[in-house]
Amino acid sequence: MLRYLIGILISLLALTFIRAIWGIIQKALVDEVTSAVKDGPAQSSAGGTRPAPTADTTLRKCVTCGTYKPESAMTRYGSGTKSVYFCSADCEKKAHS
Repeated sequence: MLRYLIGILISLLALTFIRAIWGIIQKALVDEVTSAVKDGPAQSSAGGTRPAPTADTTLRKCVTCGTYKPESAMTRYGSGTKSVYFCSADCEKKAHS
């Protein structure tokens, strides 16, 4: 009887130890994946590094072709809510003709 109780205690200690090690491994993997997702891939598919994101991330739609681009890369006409954005000089010419 005592032999069985000692066996059960040793088994419980072993399981506790294994679960603790498994928890440490899982936490390390989750932290690694979270930091990889947050930082993004270090290199693009072309082998270069990714450009840093710009501060202006507001996308605007070109009224001629419907292309979305950052506001800083577009030509703006008008002011306030009546502003019109063009993605290129070609789209601007198409709209004025």
